[in-house]
Formats: sequence, structure tokens, C-alpha cells
Amino acid sequence: MKNLIMLLILFPIAVNSQYFSGEITYEINILPKADTIDIKEIIDLKHGTKAKYLIKSKKYKSIYFKNNKYNYSYTYEDDTKRMFDDYSDKPYITFRNSQKANYEYYGSEIFKDSIATVFGKDCYMVLTKSEYGTSRTYYSDDIRVNHEDFTGHKVGNWYAKLKEVNGAIALKTITEHDTYFEIQEAVDIVERNVADSEFELPNKPIAASFSALDNRVEMIEPTRDQIQCYQQKVYNASEKEGEKYLSYVSFLLQTDGTIKFIEPYEKDESGFYKVAVEIISTCGFKFQPGLINGNQVDSQVYFPIEFTK
Repeated sequence: MKNLIMLLILFPIAVNSQYFSGEITYEINILPKADTIDIKEIIDLKHGTKAKYLIKSKKYKSIYFKNNKYNYSYTYEDDTKRMFDDYSDKPYITFRNSQKANYEYYGSEIFKDSIATVFGKDCYMVLTKSEYGTSRTYYSDDIRVNHEDFTGHKVGNWYAKLKEVNGAIALKTITEHDTYFEIQEAVDIVERNVADSEFELPNKPIAASFSALDNRVEMIEPTRDQIQCYQQKVYNASEKEGEKYLSYVSFLLQTDGTIKFIEPYEKDESGFYKVAVEIISTCGFKFQPGLINGNQVDSQVYFPIEFTK
């Protein structure tokens, strides 16, 4: 009886110990296909050159650093099936629905005899093709989670990838793009208990990203004065002849219709972005918030304004 009790006590420990809980640190490098490729320009478009990945049962968080400073993170919350995106330079957080796929996945093939060593771990390779390019990803059976903890997670094809490799976590990924290779490789692996507090979000307002909405934000029919305001500002800023140019303005639309945190999506040399921000700030346009499950929610908006340059 004593031996049976000891077996019952030890058995669940043995079962749980097969799954990884802890953090993995990755270095991200860009390898150009030609000497004429500007590496700095590519890196500037990326979230960072270093990433820390925290994971435990039903929770994970990816944290990216540029120049050793926090730049961006996304956090998965199992209760709501949401992924929360936080940028260091943005005053609010947006969320996505993890059960909505965000890219087209073409297929994969596992090569168990393609052995590589990553941070001292023997790994096999999986070749994956998607609209983002062709990737070679290396996995070790030593670093695994329970893939069923992430059932239905379609962003990044996450659940399907985990299931395919029995819950193994990628330790190295080489993705081929048109002009460069992107290499993300584990340089440190620490197995430890990860506290729930490590997944807490910063104290910022939270809004639905446009991809999370069931019904997108709609502009309420503008008044004559609002239309004239828009047209006059666009006319004054545009060239009389030329090509059409779209300047996008982003902002947070609250459920009461209040617009906050107006900023350009990107800045152009012609300065159209300044006029675009001024139009949203001063012309008095009104918007209907987006819907999720029939309920209005605070929503992130990208609004296009057309100029001639």
C-alpha cells in the first residue's frame, strides 16, 4: 500500500514534468541575398533584434527588444482567446482574436533525419510554406508544451504547428524572403515556473484591432461643413496634377464616439500626414464604433485620406 501511495504521488509529477515552462531568448539576424540590400532598413521594419519568449500552460508572451530596449510584445490570454499587442510608443493596447487566421498557410513537411544542434539540443527540421515565404524551423522533443492547451489558436497557424510536432517549441527558424533571410535562433533556455503576474498587461487603454471586429467602424454621414473642411484642406495640400497618394491616420474610437490618440500611420516627405491628422482633429467627423458579438467596443481605426502629389 505504501508503494502504491508513493506511485500515485509521483506519477502526476512525472506527467507534468514532460512539458516545458520557462523562457527562451532568441537572437534575430538578417542575412541579405545581395550586397546592395540595406540591412538597417530591413531591421527598422522588424519588431526587434532580440526576443524573449515566456510560456506555460495556456499562456505565452513574446517580448521584442531593439537596441536592448523594450519595443513590442504580444500576450496570449486563454480565457478570452485574445492576443494583446503592446507597442512601446503607443498609448493604448490592441487585441486580436486568436481564433481568426491571419495569413494563408500552404503546407509543411517534417524531416526527422535533418539533424541540427541548437543551444545544445538535437533538433529535426520542418519545412513550411506560407504567403510570408518558406521557412525551415528546428525543433527538439526536449522542449515541449501540451498542444491541446492551445486548441483553436489559428493566428500564426499556432495550434496546427504545435500539433504537428507534438507540442515542440521552435528553437531556430530560417525564413526566406525575396531579398533576405531572417534567422531567429535560441541563445538561452531557462526552465522555471512562470508566474501569472509576468503576463500582466501595462496600464493602458485597450481597444479591438480592426481584424478583431465582427463589424468594422463606419463613418456617420458627414455634414456639408465637414465635407467642405475635408475638401479644402486636401486641396490646399495637394499638387494640382499628379498621382494619387493615400495617407492613413490611426486613432482609438471609444464606444461613446470620442476620438483619442490621433497619429499618422507613417510619415511622408511631402508632409501630407500632418494635414491628414489635422483633418481628423478639426473637421468634426463622427464614427460608429465597431461590434464584437453585437456589442460596441472601443476600436482601433485606420482612416485613409487621399492627396495628389
